[in-house]
Amino acid sequence: MTNRLSVFIDISSYLTGFGAVDLHGTGMGPTYLATVEKATSAETLSFFFETAAQILRTGAGDESAINAMIAADLFPVSCFGGLAQNIILMWYTGQWPPAVAASPSLAQARNISPDAYVQGLVWTAADTHPPGAKQPGYGSWASPPLGTR
Repeated sequence: MTNRLSVFIDISSYLTGFGAVDLHGTGMGPTYLATVEKATSAETLSFFFETAAQILRTGAGDESAINAMIAADLFPVSCFGGLAQNIILMWYTGQWPPAVAASPSLAQARNISPDAYVQGLVWTAADTHPPGAKQPGYGSWASPPLGTR
């Protein structure tokens, strides 16, 4: 069996558009993997990781081929109960969403941890910092935002 964390990080890299180094840099990989394992049936999880590992092996560095296989085999909501979408949302927001099939009015996303909020990819994607954490420092308001420099 392949290393589940390694496959999780590698497939998450394609799902999120962030490099594996960036995902490792958040320090959230083991926590997020544990969240996925706790929230997903063992059978679904096993098939998901087998499929993800097969995609990564078959694509062997061909990004467009890997993306096409992900779109066909992991991304439809009918595949693995929307697990791929939940993983994306988790990396970006630090929350575990309700099951895709559940009515949004009945189930709410839950925060994984305070660190998950701080390390959410949404902040990097928006070129900003999470309010209440990772402040840019005293006097930073005197400089233009990062994206405008």
